[in-house]
This record gives sequence, structure tokens and C-alpha cells, in this order.
Amino acid sequence: MPRGGLQFWHLVVIVLLAAMLGTALGDVLGKALPDTTIGRLLSAAVTIGTSSPWDLDLRVITLTVGCTLRLTVLGGVAAGVALVVFFRRV
Repeated sequence: MPRGGLQFWHLVVIVLLAAMLGTALGDVLGKALPDTTIGRLLSAAVTIGTSSPWDLDLRVITLTVGCTLRLTVLGGVAAGVALVVFFRRV
């Protein structure tokens, strides 16, 4: 077990939260600087996932499943920083 009692799921949560915060900050800065190169770079995103939900109709129950991951440049940087900080702490 790493020092400080940190486990693998802590890493996953920390990196996801950092990526979400970085993506939100990138969106805000992209909206604040819409006509600049930096604004376009910060608001550019890669989207991975389903474009529409997947429906499974079993007559008794209907399941709807869908997942999309959207990551901006600043979100990727924040996730990378979180990884570095996590492994320096461990």
C-alpha cells in the first residue's frame, strides 16, 4: 500500500476531477476569449463515446445506456498535473 493510505481508486477519482475542472476552466476561458487563437485552442475538445443512447427493450424493462467523454486541452493538462502530483506524493 502506498504511503498516506492512497489507493488506485483515489488516483482515478483525482485524475477525473482534475480533468473535469480543467475542461470547465477551458470552456470558460474559451468563451471569454472567443476570437483569439488561445480561446479557440482552449475550447477545442475531443469527444469519445456514443452520439446517441443505446436502448435495450426487454418488454418488461427498457435499459438506456450511453456514455460520452469530452476532454479539452486544459483538461488534459490538469489530468497530467494531477498524475504528477499524485505520484510525487506516493
